[in-house]
Amino acid sequence: MNKHHVNWHSAFLSGLQIELSGYQDILEYQPEFLLNKGQRRIDTLITKAPGSPPIDSAIARNFRQYNVIEYKGPGESLNVLKFFKALSYALSLPDILGQASAVRDITLTLAAHCFPRQLASFLREKFCGKSTQNAADVIEKTTDGVYDIHINILPVQLIILPQLSPDEYLWLRCLTSHLTPDTPLGALADAYRPHQDNPLYQNFMNAVIRAGRSSKGDELIMCEALYELFADELEKRESQGIRQGISQGISQGISQGKAQMASLLLKLISAGRSSEVERALRDPEYYDKLAEELEVSAQRQ
Repeated sequence: MNKHHVNWHSAFLSGLQIELSGYQDILEYQPEFLLNKGQRRIDTLITKAPGSPPIDSAIARNFRQYNVIEYKGPGESLNVLKFFKALSYALSLPDILGQASAVRDITLTLAAHCFPRQLASFLREKFCGKSTQNAADVIEKTTDGVYDIHINILPVQLIILPQLSPDEYLWLRCLTSHLTPDTPLGALADAYRPHQDNPLYQNFMNAVIRAGRSSKGDELIMCEALYELFADELEKRESQGIRQGISQGISQGISQGKAQMASLLLKLISAGRSSEVERALRDPEYYDKLAEELEVSAQRQ
């Protein structure tokens, strides 16, 4: 498993909940909503309380009672086939709910990290023919990063995260695998500190921090801007990781018959190499390499 794996879908859902936290009393989130006993599932189904007032937020102003959210992470494309797949999921809800009338209460929101040009061209050709006179009417920009897709079946909304205004949607704007000088990390740090003990915010920040890491050989490289802004958070995570690593190492050492496991971990920590603890626990070959290296070093002292 990639040690820098980012659960983008979970982070996106956390960011969405944070952005809409003012409406938590009328919104219910159901991630990985199963459509049947097979593999068909909706990324997230957001149910809005019947009779509740409209939501004063561009990313949720179209919400009705049942709101299907389909998210594509960095590197994932939102192409024509995936569009129709998401649309089919949304249109399956009335049957799953056993309510034919529910078709009037469904919306579809598509979220991605880049604008789906192929899909846009297809929709414009499909609904406007070869004429481009009314092409803008099919995909209508309502605000920065938010578009309405008019297909006359149900309300469809498109959200492009990097295009969102950081003043309005700071959290979703900062969910990226490609940090740039324009990424408002300072504002994110300020917004995070009052909520740093909240698991929802921690989950989001975990994705941002993991996405800001890269590897060069065996060395972990942290984005300098992230390190400066979140040094306290990183130090806390490292400390927790060390404690968990020692506990896990002792337990694994007993079960695997490696009595030197705990000793090795302590040597790594003493040598200022605590970042290698996790890899040592996950990678047996790397563990053996470190064990040999540290034992040789000890003999030379």
